[in-house]
Amino acid sequence: MIRLFASDMDGTLLNSSGVISRYTADSIRRLQTCGIEFIVNTGRDYTSAKKELDAAGISCNMICCSGACTYDSYGNPSNIASLPKSTAKKILNLFLRHGAFADIYTEIGKTSVENQSRFLSYYHEEVFPALKKEHKIYYQTPKDFQKMMSQVHFFENADSLLGTPIPIYKISTTFSDPEKISSLRKEVEAIEGLHIASTSSTNLEITQEKAQKGYALLQYAKQRSIEPSEILAIGDSENDFSMLSLNLGSTVAMANAAPSIKRICRAETLSNDQDGVAVLMEGLVTERCFYEINRRYVFGL
Repeated sequence: MIRLFASDMDGTLLNSSGVISRYTADSIRRLQTCGIEFIVNTGRDYTSAKKELDAAGISCNMICCSGACTYDSYGNPSNIASLPKSTAKKILNLFLRHGAFADIYTEIGKTSVENQSRFLSYYHEEVFPALKKEHKIYYQTPKDFQKMMSQVHFFENADSLLGTPIPIYKISTTFSDPEKISSLRKEVEAIEGLHIASTSSTNLEITQEKAQKGYALLQYAKQRSIEPSEILAIGDSENDFSMLSLNLGSTVAMANAAPSIKRICRAETLSNDQDGVAVLMEGLVTERCFYEINRRYVFGL
């Protein structure tokens, strides 16, 4: 019986407009009412993930930054797997040589070792064109983008960040040209102790080797005495591979998932624009209700 439902966010829980639909939000609450725990397992940082959950009125625990840190519903962190500063410096130097902008996710939130002008240029020249190619929307309005930017912590340079005790959870970048990502990835792979993933052909995410969605999910479940066979995980992209390749109770791919993800999952649901997560949840809710009816009225338990 499923006790823990773990869901990716972008391309899975969120629709193409970047929001959780009302139907999906209602389904999450019904699932929680039935006694099945719901947890988000995302590449986003805490602030970004919580923003979407709050908008939908959802309260739950979160595994953020691709497995680098787990948060309870009050925002308290645990199970931290940060990048060693020496390793982070190697990555940032490599990014510099490739002309790649570093999106740095830390304990204090999203940070940058570039100035605001460079930050704006990066988003307009690389991120927005890449999102358009992938038909994804992260910022509904200019106001949303301005709010995100106001929450970024800017450091003068890499050394000024690396010289602090602030833990670094993840370093990522986006190029609108997939070939640039491919070239950068080959060099990053030569650095030991890393886990490298992508949400698309235009994106690269780098974490410490134990900061993986799958590892973090099993660690979280073990702390709650939940067996792998009692977990359902759902996702759509490469950075979900470590979670969906586990021997869990059920692994489900979205209809819009990458072919490589569909191949490793045992089942497939509707797309993120068809409330695929909600459809799956409603089936679990019905199953749980049927089980409770049998338990109470047929077996008298």
